[in-house]
Amino acid sequence: MVSGHVTNVHPHILDFAASVARSVTNRYGRWVEKDDVKQECIIWAMSRAEWVDEQLNEPDTEKRKHNEQKLAWQMMRFAERYARKEKAIRSGYKPGDEVFYQTATLGKLLPFVIASILDGTVLETAQEMILDGQPKGSSSPAEGGSLLATLMDIKNSFVALEAEDRRILILRYHEQMTLAQIGAVLECHATTADRRCDHALRNLLDLLGGRSPYQ
Repeated sequence: MVSGHVTNVHPHILDFAASVARSVTNRYGRWVEKDDVKQECIIWAMSRAEWVDEQLNEPDTEKRKHNEQKLAWQMMRFAERYARKEKAIRSGYKPGDEVFYQTATLGKLLPFVIASILDGTVLETAQEMILDGQPKGSSSPAEGGSLLATLMDIKNSFVALEAEDRRILILRYHEQMTLAQIGAVLECHATTADRRCDHALRNLLDLLGGRSPYQ
């Protein structure tokens, strides 16, 4: 049991595990317990104890800080994979059945999705337009197989966004405004408009499940 060896774990690992467990259970609390996630993180660290010690005992302060950030990030990715597997088991599907999105993919599909909401465009028609007018093969915007299912997935998440995020994405992807034009509407600099567009897009990505932890 981990509890019998906790004293042999570097103190930073205990701190990282507790922090990661809190973060992961905030998102996956319906499927995992915080203490279970923390324990899995400690086991993960103990399974590579020599490497962990090497990273955390680096004499150079700057390099050690970098190592700590790297280790915490890797632990987070591990914990997310663990939580997603538990979610899949409890929900009756396989982790490999999940679909993940990239911001570039969302940027290609959002004009069609938003048009279906604001202009009443039928998504089946949008699917035909995308397949006829966009690059195909490896650069196709569809992910996970069904393009229509992907469009519906994005549409459902878009309508769940905060009103301000929806407004910004409409300006950018439906009205096709430049960042300068969006800045004028929002009464801010173009660079600020860029950050707000990126923030809104990432909020949408989070509603769609976030980045894949398997990459």
